[in-house]
Amino acid sequence: ERAVRHMKYVVFSKPGCPYCQRAEELLESKSLPYHAVNFREGQADVLAEIKEAASWKTVPMIFKIGTENQIEFIGGCSDLEEHLGV
Repeated sequence: ERAVRHMKYVVFSKPGCPYCQRAEELLESKSLPYHAVNFREGQADVLAEIKEAASWKTVPMIFKIGTENQIEFIGGCSDLEEHLGV
């Protein structure tokens, strides 16, 4: 449990995305620290580069940053639910 407190999640999302909102609500319900990066209009090129780097096509894109700052790509909302055992 101690390691969980040192983990942080990063959620890349877009406004109005129901899966993004659900992922953030799930992290909040589990009291897990996270940072949401919300892409707005005009930032599609940056979002496209992140999607390409992660080989992922949709939002949310959820990453976990571990105790040694190692980054693990979790996936989308259903992947987060599976990761957290929901």
